[in-house]
Amino acid sequence: MNVSNVIESECDSSYNPLFENLLYLGTAAYMVAGLFFHISILKTILVTERSYYKDNSFFMLFAMDSIASTTLILNDLLFGRVFMYIPQLCPYVSPFFWTPSILLNTLYALNNHARFAKSVVQIFMVLNRMSCVLLPAVYNKLWSTMTPIACVMSVCVPFAGIWNIIISRTFIVAVRGGFGINYIKAVPWASLSMFQSIFIITALSFTFICTSVTLYKLILLPGRIKSAEKSLCFTSISISFTFVLVAITQMLFATCPSCRSDELYILQFLAFDTFTVGSAIILILTNKHLRTSIFTSSKKRKIVNITVTARQSGRFSSTQTY
Repeated sequence: MNVSNVIESECDSSYNPLFENLLYLGTAAYMVAGLFFHISILKTILVTERSYYKDNSFFMLFAMDSIASTTLILNDLLFGRVFMYIPQLCPYVSPFFWTPSILLNTLYALNNHARFAKSVVQIFMVLNRMSCVLLPAVYNKLWSTMTPIACVMSVCVPFAGIWNIIISRTFIVAVRGGFGINYIKAVPWASLSMFQSIFIITALSFTFICTSVTLYKLILLPGRIKSAEKSLCFTSISISFTFVLVAITQMLFATCPSCRSDELYILQFLAFDTFTVGSAIILILTNKHLRTSIFTSSKKRKIVNITVTARQSGRFSSTQTY
C-alpha cells in the first residue's frame, strides 16, 4: 500500500449513537415512501399506461425527474445516510475507503449527476407549463420536438458540473458520528460548489420567470386552459416552491463558509429531500388519473363486454360478461 495515497478519517464519538440511529430511521421512513411513489410513477408512465402518457410531454419530463430522484434516494438509503447516521459502523467500514476507491468515486459522481439533472429537468418543466398557457395552439407540436431533446439534455448537461469529480480523488470525511464523501480537486478552479451555484441560479431564474407568467395567465385567463393541463400547472408551481427551498440552502452553503454547521448541513439535506420526495407526492395528490392508476393497479378491474344481437323478429338480445 502506498502511504501517500492513504487519507485517514477519524470517527467522531461525541455524538449520541441512539439519537443518530433515530435520525436515520426517521429519514428512511419518508425516503422509502418516496421511493415507492417514484417507482410507481415510473412504472405507470413508462410501462402499464404508456399508451396514455407517452404523448404527454410533462409526464415524460417528470419521468426523467423521477429517475434522478430514485437514484438519489437509493444512494442515501443504502450508503449516504447509513454511514452518516449509524456511527456504530464507522470504525469498521471507514478504513476500506482510506485508499482510492472506484466505488466511492462512482457513488459521488452519480449522486451529484442526479442533483444536477433535477435542476435541468426543473427548467424544462417550468418552460413546459409556461408554453402551455402562452402557446396552447402550438404547444403539443412544439413539445413533441422538444421532449426528446430535453430528455437527452437532462442526461448530458449534468456532466458539465461533475467532470472534475470524475477525474478527481474522492475520500471520506467525518460527518456527525459517521462519514460522508468529499474530493480533492484535480482542476483547482472547477469546484463543485461553483457549478452548483451556476446550475441553481439558472434554474431558479427560469423557475421564477416561468412560474410567475404561468400563474399570471392562469389567473387572467382561467377558461383558456383545459382542467387537466391546469392541474399540471399547479403541480409544477408546487414543485417549484420546493426547489426554491433547495436553492436557498444550497446557495447559503456555497457562499457563506461561516454559516456551515451541522444544523445547516442537515437543513440542506432536508430541503433536498423535500424536493426529491415531495415532487412525487405533489404529482400524485394533484393528478387523479395517476393516483387511481397507482393505487388500483394491483386490484382486479371489472371488464364489461356487451354484445347486442339483432334477431329476425326485430327484437334485440344482449349478453354481458364481467
